[in-house]
This record gives sequence, C-alpha cells and structure tokens, in this order.
Amino acid sequence: MTEGNRSHRRHRMAASDRRQAILDAAQSLFMERGWEIVTIADVLEVADISKGGFYHHFTAKDDLLTGIVTRMTDHALVAAEAARKETSGNALARLNAFIGGSLRWNTENPDSLRVFAEILARPGNDVLFQRIFEATSATVQPILTGMLAEGVEDGTSDLADPGLTAEVIVGLAQGRRVILANAIESALAGDTDAAAADFDTRMVAEGAICDRLLGLPRGSVALSSPLEYRRMSVGFGNRDSDTAHDHEK
Repeated sequence: MTEGNRSHRRHRMAASDRRQAILDAAQSLFMERGWEIVTIADVLEVADISKGGFYHHFTAKDDLLTGIVTRMTDHALVAAEAARKETSGNALARLNAFIGGSLRWNTENPDSLRVFAEILARPGNDVLFQRIFEATSATVQPILTGMLAEGVEDGTSDLADPGLTAEVIVGLAQGRRVILANAIESALAGDTDAAAADFDTRMVAEGAICDRLLGLPRGSVALSSPLEYRRMSVGFGNRDSDTAHDHEK
C-alpha cells in the first residue's frame, strides 16, 4: 500500500472504526509479543493509523489496556444479557443466567482474559489495575443494581439498597487479581486442576457472601462452576485457544 493510499484510508475511516482498529492491533500485539515489548509505534504500524489518529482516542499505552478490557467486559455483558433475556422465572433465576452467560463468554475467550491477568499480576501495576477496575465497575454496577432491584420487587431477595449492595458485590472482584495470577501460573505449569480449584474456592466464598447480602439460602447465587473454571484453566495453559477447546471436546 502506498503512502497516498494509506492517507486516503485513514481519512475516510470513521472515528469509531479507527478506535476499534487500534484496539484490535494492540490486543493482537500484546498477545503475540507481550505488554512490555510492544510500543505505540508498533500499534500504529499494524493498525495503519497515524500518530494523530491514535492520540485522538488514547493518551498513552496504558489507555490501550483499559480500552481492551472495557471492550472485553462489554462483549461479556452482551452475552450475559442475552442469556438472561432467554430465561424465564424469578429475578434470581435471571441473575444466575446472567452470571452463567458471562462466565461462558470468558471461558470461550481465554486468550483475552489471560493477557489482561498476566499484565496486571506483575508488580508495579497497581495503579493500572485500579484504573481498569474502576472502568469495569462503572459498566457492571448499574446493570447489577437493576437486577437486584428486580429481586426486591418480585420478593426474591430482601435488601435495603440495591445500589449499595451492587457496589459491595462488584468490589469483591478486586480480590480476584491474585487468584487469577495464581491460576494462570498453575495452568502454565500444567496443573489445570489446581488452577480450577483456586477459582472455584474463591467463587464459592463470594457466592456465600452474595447469598447473605441478598437474604437468600446458601447456594442460591450460582457463582461456582467447576467445569467452566476447568475449561478456562485449560485455555490459560494453552497459548492456542483452539487447541484448548479441542482438548475439552
């Protein structure tokens, strides 16, 4: 492609498409080469985007990871919301369908989750982790608040403030950073059982906390899913996600 053709393509690309192209390039490069090695110049070359086009959307490399994780969260929420809409029953049944839909998306996209976890598990990335947690929470918390309010309305749960309860539940995710890092380490060492067990132990505990917060019997909120956690762990331990999926079939 000549420089003139590149300039023409950059000019006619819509801003939203340009942003997605940058994120696609960054995610591909982070997965292939690693976070530390990739530069903004590498991303610009792969995305075929000008420096001005990049800085219109992002101010630094850290912003790319925030954008990738936010986009990943949005995709998982779309899958979760679709599962919830397809489920009949009370608010708890729909909440559990939502959780299951989100977990399945993460299971089917282990590469994206692994890149995110590997980067944030490294020492010195606390500020970046907090930025990403806040961005993700801003997306998830209003949705969860709405679902908890539905539970109050149909008598499924008993809580005084759906918004505050959602804030507490979302806040539990901050503690998963270490669990995720340990699970990836175990999976890469070939011990997918240990990786899955780490996840399940954590999520069983979080589920019990959610049950207490919502005034429900223990085991009501279905955060534990050993089979899905094992599938996710296999994906973590295998750089080729297609191979990981084949292994599970």
